Amino acid sequence: MAALLTLIASCTQKTCHIEGIAEGKNDGDTLMLITDMENGVPRDTIFVSGGHFEADVPIDSVCLCILRVADSTGVIQPFFLEPGTVKLDIKKDAMRSTVGGTPLNDEWQKLNAAALSFSEKMAQLQSQMSEDPSESDKQQFLEKLHAEQGQLAQLYYEVAERNISNELGFVLTTNPELLSEEQVLRLFNMMPPKMHARKEVQEIERYLKHTGNADMGQDPKLQDFSAKDPNGKTVSAMDVVSKSKLTIIDFWASWCQPCMQEMPHMVQIYQLYHPKGLDILGVSLDNDGDAWRKAIEQTGAKWTQISELTRDSKIAAMFGVRAIPFTIIVDQEGNVLASGLVGNALEDFVRNQLSED
Repeated sequence: MAALLTLIASCTQKTCHIEGIAEGKNDGDTLMLITDMENGVPRDTIFVSGGHFEADVPIDSVCLCILRVADSTGVIQPFFLEPGTVKLDIKKDAMRSTVGGTPLNDEWQKLNAAALSFSEKMAQLQSQMSEDPSESDKQQFLEKLHAEQGQLAQLYYEVAERNISNELGFVLTTNPELLSEEQVLRLFNMMPPKMHARKEVQEIERYLKHTGNADMGQDPKLQDFSAKDPNGKTVSAMDVVSKSKLTIIDFWASWCQPCMQEMPHMVQIYQLYHPKGLDILGVSLDNDGDAWRKAIEQTGAKWTQISELTRDSKIAAMFGVRAIPFTIIVDQEGNVLASGLVGNALEDFVRNQLSED
């Protein structure tokens, strides 16, 4: 009887087998498996041996998780814990890491590859621009950027729609970096009823109505803060905010893959709306100053950037930032207008605000 019960248990238990390669890692180096995305508390530690790693993880349900390299680089690889064998290739350049082997992770990799291709095309187009481009050159660049971004956004929507009843569809819909408000609302209407009870869906619904301050733990007025820029100069947030009609406070980091994927769109928004009164204040959660400065240069994020150069950011804690990228949008007086918007939802909000002036 005991043997029979053991056999039944082994047949019904779900397991995710994780295996992969960690570039540049040595024997004994550790990777932290994190499923508690809100608090970042590691669930398991996986050790590297001969550049490889593997582990069997019991799972109750499919969920998004991250595998974080436990060293100063802090490279993060997101993937889905689901039954089967997940294969990862973790690179020093997080954007070039790959994942696959199971249905949701194969779909996830298609999006990662498309986002990397988009970033490379935009970088190439930017490198071809002269230091003082003509209005015609700027317009051509923006037209190409919009065309490429439109194709990427359509792919995101198609994957989200195809997976709307599972965890991948949920993640894409509640992290709408590229989707328009209309697309997000359409996806919400397709979601199974049980998903509408999840707080992430309810929060996005509030953001879409431009009342996204409920979960920020702050007053409607921006609380001032300061940190050093890449040159070591202390910069006050309100000094930046007071000089423009609208300011996006963008929480990001060079080690954050979604942040780096979103950055070309942030550059686009800045180029389009800076002449109309928009500014951006970047708040980096990097702890490596060289990586931070390199990312600014590579992405063209030339607006004001500051960082405490620690992951335990007091500024992020002040605003209840639990995941990045994360944005707060304020007017010239520091009144908080919205938060948590990224991608097309962010651009739509900026356009509407500045068109009202």
